[in-house]
Amino acid sequence: MPITADRGGVGACRVSRLLTTRVSGGTVNEYELVSIIHPRLNADETTAAIANIQSQIEANGGEMLSTDVWGRRRLAYPINHLLEGTYVLMTFRLPPQGAPVLEALLRISEQVIRHLLVRGIIPFQGHDRRDRDRDDRDREDRDDRGRDRDERDDRDRDPMASAVPEADNPEMAEAEAASAAAD
Repeated sequence: MPITADRGGVGACRVSRLLTTRVSGGTVNEYELVSIIHPRLNADETTAAIANIQSQIEANGGEMLSTDVWGRRRLAYPINHLLEGTYVLMTFRLPPQGAPVLEALLRISEQVIRHLLVRGIIPFQGHDRRDRDRDDRDREDRDDRGRDRDERDDRDRDPMASAVPEADNPEMAEAEAASAAAD
């Protein structure tokens, strides 16, 4: 079920419609695939595994849009006692009936330890209005704080108050002399 603005759900306000294209009587959806390739594979084997995934997409009637190899990264948690893997992001167009076939192939592949196939490419357009409003509220909260410290703390932090020596300040000298005489 597609996530749309009127249905609610995670990311509902950021997705207005899913990208679909009609090609020669059929519908073609755009997909993003993030896969984690097994870390025991060397660079050539990793490239071959990526090429294998791309060929499976094209064999199912798909068209590759982009491939971005993020490189070897540490996993958030161990998967089958593995602590790292090579992350790959692919974007492509594929007929709807090709997606389950591709997922089945990825599920049984020994080269791919995890994958996530998402229909509809959501371009990042910066922070949305809610994020900007929250940042503005936080900034206002910090600027509008009242004074809750006594003057003694402020005097300790004021660099100009301690920079003027008492001998150069005759008013302070007179005030101190008057207070000493009263004692």
